[in-house]
Amino acid sequence: MRKTYEIRRYRNSSAPDFIKALKLYSENIEPEYRTDTNEIIFWADNFGRRFEDSFFIVGFYLNGILIGFSELAYFKEERFVEVDYLVIDRRYRKNNTFHEFVDMIAGLLSEENIVYDYVICEVGCYFENREPTESSKTLIRLLKMSHFGIIKCAYQVPRLGKKNYESEMRAILMIHAKGDITQIKKETYLMILNALYYKYYQRWYNEFFNDAENKEYKILLDSFFEKIKKIVESKEFIEINGYQNILPLNPTDFSEVKAKKGVKALAFILVFVIAGLVLGSAAIFIRNKFELSIENQTGILSLSVLAASLAVSFFLGNKSNLPGRIIEKLLDKL
Repeated sequence: MRKTYEIRRYRNSSAPDFIKALKLYSENIEPEYRTDTNEIIFWADNFGRRFEDSFFIVGFYLNGILIGFSELAYFKEERFVEVDYLVIDRRYRKNNTFHEFVDMIAGLLSEENIVYDYVICEVGCYFENREPTESSKTLIRLLKMSHFGIIKCAYQVPRLGKKNYESEMRAILMIHAKGDITQIKKETYLMILNALYYKYYQRWYNEFFNDAENKEYKILLDSFFEKIKKIVESKEFIEINGYQNILPLNPTDFSEVKAKKGVKALAFILVFVIAGLVLGSAAIFIRNKFELSIENQTGILSLSVLAASLAVSFFLGNKSNLPGRIIEKLLDKL
């Protein structure tokens, strides 16, 4: 049987299949990632009335059967789209379904005349000292296959609602642009964060929190934003796709990543020790051959280290932050 995919935008909560789509969403997403469906219903009816930015709720269909749900926000001034949820019924998570869904969302944005520079997707990953969930690892892999890149910088998901404390977690922001990008400016990243925290999360919960709760939530958002500002203040650019080995080929075996990191660390220590022995031996040979003083030996050693660093830097394509980038490149080459 031929597969026919379709995407439909629900413009309000009275649209056909809207409640059915919310049911699919609730049944196919973990509790820590779930937004109260009553809140989604409210904003489906009111977001466009209150703000210049846009809010989309869409259903994804296969041969007329509802199989997926997505929630998106478009920030007009900042010119980016936030994909808040991408949910597919468990029974249909196979073959090319995910990529069909992503392609159809892109087509919908074009039909709606949405002008954007970036598409951003949050992937809530893990708490401190814990690895990402299986669903997060799978989503990251699928998004990378759909030409999303990982923004190499800290990000924190704010709490969803009053009592869902488990939803407050470390996360990864993934980004898609119409052209290939390997970095974004620090200011661009902070602009994206500012919109997410204050024009999305804060706006969303202002309607459902009382004054004291809103004040507390604002303090929480401010603490996240200021912490990330401090992390990036010395940077000019933030790399994209920075975590080269964030996922193993088999997403169910995360221990493989940990093992590779350990091997890399040991290999780097070994290379460092060997280099030290070689340079030390060279210094002793030069001292005995040319009867040099201690000061001259120190100068030769310094020049040798500098020359070796420059050679490695040139070979690995380094452009800035010489010591740190050499280490990072060496580890990635192993």
